[in-house]
Formats: sequence, C-alpha cells, structure tokens
Amino acid sequence: MLMLPATPATVQATPIDARWVVSGLRMRVLVPLALGLIILFATLTTMILLARARQSEQDLAQRAASVQTRVQERIDSEARTMRSLLELLMLDQQLVAAMRARDRGALLALAAPVFDTLRVRNKVSHMYFILPDRTVLLRVHAPEDYGDRIGRTSLLRAERTGEPAWLNEPGPRGTFTLRVVYPWTVRGQLIGYMELGIELEDLLDGLKGTLGADLFVAIDKSRLDFKNWQAAQDHGAHRMDWDEFPQTVLITRTTEKLPPELRAFLSGQAATTSKRTFEARQGGRIQQVISERFQLGGQDVGRMLVMSDITDGVAERRRAVLTLAALSLLIGGALTAFFYVLLGKVQQDVAARTARLGEARASLAEEHLDRRRAERELVSQHERNEMLEARSRMLDKLADATQTAQAALRDNEEITRKLREMQSELVATARQAGRAEIATNVLHNVGNVLNSVNTSAGLIGSTLRRSRLTGLARALQLLEQHAGDVGDFLTRDAKGKLLPGYLAAAGQALASEHQGMTQELERLMKSLDHIEEIVATQQSHAVAGHVIEPVMPAELAENALRMQSAALIRHNVQVVREFGAVPRVPLDRGRVLQILVNLICNATAAMGGLATDARRLTVRIEMATPSRLRFAVSDVGEGIPQENLTRIFAHGFTTRADGHGFGLHSSALAASEVGGTLTVHSDGPGRGATFTLELPLPARTE
Repeated sequence: MLMLPATPATVQATPIDARWVVSGLRMRVLVPLALGLIILFATLTTMILLARARQSEQDLAQRAASVQTRVQERIDSEARTMRSLLELLMLDQQLVAAMRARDRGALLALAAPVFDTLRVRNKVSHMYFILPDRTVLLRVHAPEDYGDRIGRTSLLRAERTGEPAWLNEPGPRGTFTLRVVYPWTVRGQLIGYMELGIELEDLLDGLKGTLGADLFVAIDKSRLDFKNWQAAQDHGAHRMDWDEFPQTVLITRTTEKLPPELRAFLSGQAATTSKRTFEARQGGRIQQVISERFQLGGQDVGRMLVMSDITDGVAERRRAVLTLAALSLLIGGALTAFFYVLLGKVQQDVAARTARLGEARASLAEEHLDRRRAERELVSQHERNEMLEARSRMLDKLADATQTAQAALRDNEEITRKLREMQSELVATARQAGRAEIATNVLHNVGNVLNSVNTSAGLIGSTLRRSRLTGLARALQLLEQHAGDVGDFLTRDAKGKLLPGYLAAAGQALASEHQGMTQELERLMKSLDHIEEIVATQQSHAVAGHVIEPVMPAELAENALRMQSAALIRHNVQVVREFGAVPRVPLDRGRVLQILVNLICNATAAMGGLATDARRLTVRIEMATPSRLRFAVSDVGEGIPQENLTRIFAHGFTTRADGHGFGLHSSALAASEVGGTLTVHSDGPGRGATFTLELPLPARTE
C-alpha cells in the first residue's frame, strides 16, 4: 500500500528579500576581475621583459663568438701570409748561398730591404735566420743581438715535425708575438730555419672598425717577465703602463678613456675568471662590456673585453615598458568601467527577477497544499487499482524487453558491417606497412654506404680548400703585371727570381692533389654502385627470383670492409681477416654485401665504449659443410644479455639511444630470402658477440 508522508495542514512560504540577494553583487564581481586583469598584465609584461632579456643574452653570446672568430681569422690570415712570404724568400738563391756560408753581412744586406718593406706593408716586426742547432745567426730587426740559442715552442715544433709551425708566444723582451717558423731545406738537406713575427698589439690593431666597438686585451702579469717587459717598453713604439692595474697589463686599447666600472673590473678580476658581461656608464652613455677569456697557444693568458654602446637599446626597452604599462592601465580602466556599468544593469535585472520569483514561490506554496489534499483522496483509489497497476507494469516490462532485443539485433548487424569494413582497411594497411618496411630497409642500408660517400666527398672538399691554386694564381698575376718585361723580371727582380722555383713546387703539389682526388673519386663511384645494388636488391621484392652470379667470398668481404673503412679508421678499429681457401661460388652479391655491411657497422658501434687500442673486429670465411658457406663477424664490444638474444633480430628492437632496429631485422630477412640463416652468439655483457651468416651452395662448385 502506498503511504504518503505526514505533512502539516498549511505550508508557509518564506519571503525572498530582493535587496539582500543583489547587495554587493557589483563589488563581488569587479574585485576578482580587477585582480585578474592586474595579474594578466603583470604576467604579460614579465614575459615580454624575459623574452627581451633572453634575446639580449643571445645577442651578447653571438657578439662574443663573433669577436673570438674575427680575432682567430685575423691570426690565421696573418700566419698564412707570413708562411707564403717565407716560401718565396727561401727560393732566393742568393739568400740560400749566404745562409749556407753563414755570412751574416750578406744575409743582412739581402734581407734588410725586404724586412723594411714587410714592416711597412704587413707590420712584420721580427725576422730571424736560425741555424739547424737553433742558434740565432741573424736578427734582421736587431742585427746586434745574435748567437743565442732559441727554445721557443714554435721552433721546437718545426724542428720535431719538419713542417712549418706558427704560434702566439712571448719573446725574450716579454711581448707576445705571432711567430711563423719554416724549416729551410735545399735538396733534402736542412740548412736552417727562417722566422717572421708580428707583435700581438699590431695584429689586433684595426679590429675596432670591423667590430663596431672598442676592444681591450688584458694579459695576466703572471704570464710576463717584468724585466723583459720593461726592456721592451724602453725600445718599442708601444707604451703600456705596468702599474695601471694590479693583476693585468692592458696591451691593446682602442680608446684611452675607461669607464669606472671597467677599471674596477680590471682591478679586481683575475685574468683567468669565467666569462662575464656587465654595464658601464661614461659621458651619459651606457656601455655593454663583454669579457671573454683570451687564449694563445691553447692556454688562457688573459681576458679580451669588447665594449659596445647600448644607450639607444636601453632607452627603447624603457619606452616599451612604459608604453605597455600605460596601455595596460588604459585597457584595464576601460574594462573596469565597462563591467561596472554592465553589472549595474545586471544587478537591477536580478532584483526585478528576484521579486517575481518571490511571488511565484508564494503561489507555488498554495498549489502544493491543494496537491497534498488531492493525494490523500487518491490513496484509497490507489489501493483498489494496485493489482491492475502491477499487471500493467509487467506488460510494460515485456514490451520494453522486446524493444531492447530488437535494438540489440539491429546493433549486432551494424557491428558486423563495421567489422567487415575494418577488416578491409586492415588488409590495405598491412600491405602499406609491408611496403614501408621495405623502404625503411633500403634507407638504412643506403645510409650505411652514405657514410663512405660523405667521407670521400669530405676528403675531396678538404683537398680543394687546401689547394695551392690560390698561390699559383698570385704568381701568375705577377707574370701578367710584367708581361712586357718577363725576361728582366725573372732574371733581375728579387721576386721574379723566386717565381720559377715556386711554380715548379706548386705544379708538384697540384699533381699530388690531382692523384689523391682521383683515388677518392674511385672510392666514391664504388660506393654509389653499391647504393644502386641495394636499391636493385630491394626491388626484387616485387618480382620472383634473385640475381645469382659467381663471386669470390673474400672479394665480397673486402668490399664490405672498404665501404665501412671510414668508420673503422675513425673509431681506430683493428681488422683481423681469417679468410679460408674458398673458391668462387654462385651468390646473390647484392643481398650478401648488404648483410655484411650491416654486421660490420653494428660491430663497430658495439665497441664505442672500449679503449682505442682494444677495439678488434674479426671477419672469418670458411666452408661450414661441403654445401654451405659461412661468414662470421666477431667483435670484443659490449656483448648481448641472454634475454636479448631471442629479440635481437626483431623489427624495431635496439639497445642504442640512436638506433632504430632496422639493420639486423632487414639482414635476417635478406638471409632468409636467399635460403640462408643469420644467427648470433654472445657470452654476456662485456664479452663481445659473433654474428654468423650461413648460405646454401649447389652440390658442385668450381
């Protein structure tokens, strides 16, 4: 029986106070809105300032890198120029005769005019003639000073290697000088050394116009000898104050006026501190100072500072911040005023709606009392009709169940149709995945060969960049300038006398370069042919059968090693060949070569963590049985854990961070396609691995 809850005879409606509902609505909305706008604009301003700061840091880093690059370019350019001058001077037969005779007077008479020209034109400040035992025969820049024995690094390096050497290093008078030392040989016999030098302050002179900023070079006093330094100051044209700063000496400065901040930095910073940037003010301008370590001969000897005017940039940033703040205040004030007016209208509308809601609530309370009375009158009628309602509910449930079954049948038919469509899509996707895997294998194998192509191309490019064609062009330009008096120029002019010998040496150098580039081009063509073979091999997936031809297994292994020679040399891998007496046999050359290249590449990568003198790769060729040929590639690298031996050939499986898992998978597929097997054995991590390729052969081979 349905029982209704007891209710009071009357229900009193609680009146709604519209003024209480809307009171403070405007402030409850405007305060969070204003706070949100403040936070938003503050965040935006901070992001813009941080972005500008990051950009400024990047600009400073690029500026510092540019300074270092240009200083190094200046040093390299001057070194190349002095080397070319030395090559021309050593071809002068009069100088050769005087040097052999150790005639200081003749050497000075011949070399002094040349040195005066080089000092004016190239700012060359030092010129030496040195005997084979490193004893100074003549200082052209200081003829009265000779007979001492030199032990500088540049001369020792030239003595040890027999090649020209150049280095920035201090001289006996305490100044840093870029020195180029050239061994002087005549018909294979060393008759001594020639040396040219440019002082560091002269070398860096003129960089201000190139950099668009002021340049300062401060050398650590611990790198200098005060007595030698003082002697150099007494005899030299450059005057520098030893006591200006406590720890460093300012040897290069493009302006005499130093801002106080820069002076404080030089007074309190040691010469070997890390890179710093700071701002300095001078004459109402703001300067940005970049401090970099200054290195000579691979050692830190002081600091190089570049000072740029950033007054306009700072002013622009301040204007941007003020403009953004003013714009933020304007937009925030406009939005606040807009919402203030809007919320006033909303508040009035809410008050009116609240009043109407109170009236509706009172009316609803009266209707509720009437409904309660009607419900009590229906209780007795409900009891009489209870059985009829139960029967009606059963009929309704039966109808619902019938509808549910029919809907389920329709859903089942729709699911079956969708499954058939998905099956068709999966078939098409599988076909596309197959083609994608083949393409991936092609790219992986071509990538292995491209390492050899890149190495050959890099060697050819390096040879072209170091070619003597530039010097030959300068020599030919001299001949063109004296086209009307070639005979007199070659027999009487000091430079003309040097040209025949120089042209002969340049011709020999160009012939050697031509031979080297020809060999590299042959290796490049072989690598390109192998790429063509790989592509042709992969295309065989689309047709039946394979291309079988008689090949020598040892030749095939040598080709694979040659294609990976660049990587083997780069990683200092020692190759051990254990080739048995295997005759020419019919094989699919392309696929077998592809497998061997992949195995050699993986073995090389597996030994990357070993010491360079411990890396050893063994390639073995033998007959496993009278009808099966065996290739084995072994390394002493990182090895393979037992749990990975069963997954090593799976598609996409790799243990290297830069691997992709295609090489061994494609090699296993290629071995299967030619009827062979590819297996792996390893005693565990750190104990190396051996990959074995076995291929079937016809019953009879020749």
